[in-house]
Amino acid sequence: MYWALLILCDVPVYLLIGWVVFDTKDKAADTFFDTTVALLRIILIPQIVRVLLGIDDSDAYGLFQIGLYFAGCAAVTYGEHVALQKLVFGN
Repeated sequence: MYWALLILCDVPVYLLIGWVVFDTKDKAADTFFDTTVALLRIILIPQIVRVLLGIDDSDAYGLFQIGLYFAGCAAVTYGEHVALQKLVFGN
């Protein structure tokens, strides 16, 4: 419950991080969807099949942006957790 509340309160921060990483809201949605599809293709389809079918893996380079976004969101949430534990709860 505590983590869910913390994550829910951080939605504006996540949107800000997304805006910084992806430049615009429209580009973020497109890049996130395209990169997720490319990631699923890389994970689920073996390389030999991708080569034979001519599937282009050039969208996979966007994984860096997605990884940076998730790492930033996780870092913010964990940092707030640590700050709350030390300042509010006194642990």
